[in-house]
Amino acid sequence: MKFNESLASVINDPTEAIEKIVDNMIKYRPEEDVVYRPYRKNEIYSDLPIVGPRKIDLKKLYPQAKKGNVVYVSTILESCSDYEAKINFEVFPRVVFCGEMIFDTQNECCQGNSHSCKINLRKGENPILFMVRCVSDENFEFQFMPSVKYYRMWAKYYLLHVRATSPIKEYAHEDGVGISKLYETEQEFDGEYVYPTVEKNHNLIDFYKIFPNESGVCAYAVTYARYNTTLKIKTDCLYKVLVNGKTYDNNIVTLQKNDCVVVKVIKGSSWSFEFEGDIYIPFLKSSRGGGDKWLTIGTYGKDDCLKQKFAPEYEIQFTRPYTDYNGNKIFWKLSGKNDYIRPYLDTYFFGQWFYALMVGNFGLLKASEVLDNEKYKDYFVKSTKIMAMYFEYMRYERDFFGQSTFLELGTALYDLDSVGTIGTNMCELYNYLPDSDVLYCIEILEQTAKENIPRFEDGTYCRQKDMWADDMYMSCPFLVRLPKIKGERSYYEEAVRQIMGFKKRLWMEEEKIFSHIYFIDTQVPNNIPWGRGNGWIFMALSDALENIPQDVKGYNEIMKLYQEFAKGISALQDKSGLWHQVMNRKDSYQETSCSGMFMLGMCRGVLNGWLNDSYIKNIIKAYNAIISEKISADGNIFDVCMGSSNSMHVEYYLNLGTVDNDDHGTGVILAAISEMIKLYKSKKML
Repeated sequence: MKFNESLASVINDPTEAIEKIVDNMIKYRPEEDVVYRPYRKNEIYSDLPIVGPRKIDLKKLYPQAKKGNVVYVSTILESCSDYEAKINFEVFPRVVFCGEMIFDTQNECCQGNSHSCKINLRKGENPILFMVRCVSDENFEFQFMPSVKYYRMWAKYYLLHVRATSPIKEYAHEDGVGISKLYETEQEFDGEYVYPTVEKNHNLIDFYKIFPNESGVCAYAVTYARYNTTLKIKTDCLYKVLVNGKTYDNNIVTLQKNDCVVVKVIKGSSWSFEFEGDIYIPFLKSSRGGGDKWLTIGTYGKDDCLKQKFAPEYEIQFTRPYTDYNGNKIFWKLSGKNDYIRPYLDTYFFGQWFYALMVGNFGLLKASEVLDNEKYKDYFVKSTKIMAMYFEYMRYERDFFGQSTFLELGTALYDLDSVGTIGTNMCELYNYLPDSDVLYCIEILEQTAKENIPRFEDGTYCRQKDMWADDMYMSCPFLVRLPKIKGERSYYEEAVRQIMGFKKRLWMEEEKIFSHIYFIDTQVPNNIPWGRGNGWIFMALSDALENIPQDVKGYNEIMKLYQEFAKGISALQDKSGLWHQVMNRKDSYQETSCSGMFMLGMCRGVLNGWLNDSYIKNIIKAYNAIISEKISADGNIFDVCMGSSNSMHVEYYLNLGTVDNDDHGTGVILAAISEMIKLYKSKKML
């Protein structure tokens, strides 16, 4: 035990236990609103997908660079919290972090081009300077990436949110770097940046500059009144002014505070307008001064299209891409050719796309329902709604910028991990909030599950080289919720097919439990009953039985499998009340997430009459053990097995470490105790 007092020592009532766990959970998952910032798109500084490094192509900036030349690249790592992290980089730099040199390839025994070193991020700004050496006359590229200590991927992953922002004051808090002049040889940095250049701002919107070589003939600009003001427009072009959707014919408009102004301008010998007035973009966070007073979008139409209406005249919105005259996806720009706005969610856990977080949020939702707690439900709704609102836009960002500002794992959808639990939560959200954003997200996930996931010849899901027990849960709970939204009972049949396909390959008949992995090349399971792998299946089976109508073909087979599996699980429960990391190895540690999963599945069984009341003793033992041995008095949850890969060797599973407060455990425990409360109420035990 890693704590002085257990939850059981201070709480007896399971409803109080849930509140303690949820309050502790939310405390470290701060809600934030989406904010918008300028972003300069260019070929010198770019994102590599997915949650990959930033690449700086110094050869494009300095084509004359030769081996031995040096350039300084600076950025500010803006972190949402204090955190132990890593900085990863390629080629041969010297690294100065917060004023201290922490790495130099000339002082290290370095092999290869990829390197990393530990950094202690402070909440807020952390300046970092790279001295980059050119090692080839032909190539002068540099890459860097802050990452969490567990994974080598950009640290806007769900565990931590870090942005790399410009050190140049005019571009403060914008994604970017500052680049020095080219030095012939190594010498001290003089503190001056020559890239990016700082442009002067003028009270002029020049669409020829913003949209060069575009085929459409009209474009739009939008702004807002900062205070009561008079806006003056001067142009030689055909134009139209709309204020809050109402058309004005003159070029001088009296505005009230927060009025929305749209100016539509037709291309001619000139394609611009000048302006005067106290205007701004209220939601844009920028240090650019006067250069961010208008947002622009285009192009649209052909010939004389002043009277023809296009999308910005029907709706001004900032969460979805528009479609231009040629059918391309577009979004808002500033007044520069390569200057865009992008939305950011500067937090971690909240509103982030990751399967384990969805398990955590599902448990939070179930806790809110059993406690009738609007605060908890609102957190679930807000966190999930943000993902739905920006899902379509972030897919556009992936294609246009190379990487999205958040929801990165939602832009790839390459496996069931990135589909199933998110789809389940979206379906749950749709019950509360049946709007178009949520439905769009559900339909894309539905299409992905149907068309993009590998399968065996019999239609059962798999991965490229193997089948995971986990994926029964990553698929079936989503599938069995789709009929209520889409009206297609075929998804019930699909869920049955998946369950039977997983059983065919992973079921260990003698022990009545499941192997974790089936390997495609050798066509054999690993015959290792990893605890959480079995927990995924037990939760999926109980969820399927709750949602699939009894008249669906195969329902009885699922019921039989569930009941046999319950017997196998019950037989392997430790006398402490918990289950082991490897279920049939008592020398493996007693693991929290699988114990919660088995408790959850048994609660559903007794509550619905699929299991007899004898299983209540298993449930009570599990609950008492979890709150006594795995949860501290302040609601922290311990001994949750870390995310796994797989192996044919049991030692791999025996040696997997644990993570505190991991959502694989937190969400499951919340859902399990919620089901237990429902069971106790039905049996009048509370």
